[in-house]
Amino acid sequence: FSAFIDNIPYVATMLPVVASIATLMNVDPTLLFFALLTGATLGGNLTPIGASANITALGILRKAGFETKTADFMKIGVPFTLIAVTTGYIVIYLLFR
Repeated sequence: FSAFIDNIPYVATMLPVVASIATLMNVDPTLLFFALLTGATLGGNLTPIGASANITALGILRKAGFETKTADFMKIGVPFTLIAVTTGYIVIYLLFR
């Protein structure tokens, strides 16, 4: 969801949900919190509206005369996000196994 909603409100909304899930599963919430933060941060790179930094950067580019379409942004954002998320999952696995 963080590709379509800004990261900060998404994480703020999901923290209590993740805490409740951890309580129901009787597990330490640290791993789930870390996964939420990683996913939200990396997912924000998928689309132009996924992170406020993306919106700011596109505004600066527009003022400089460079128009970036959503499809063009996603041609880079999708592969980058897939590689970054895969790397993030590997790191989470290695740290918390």
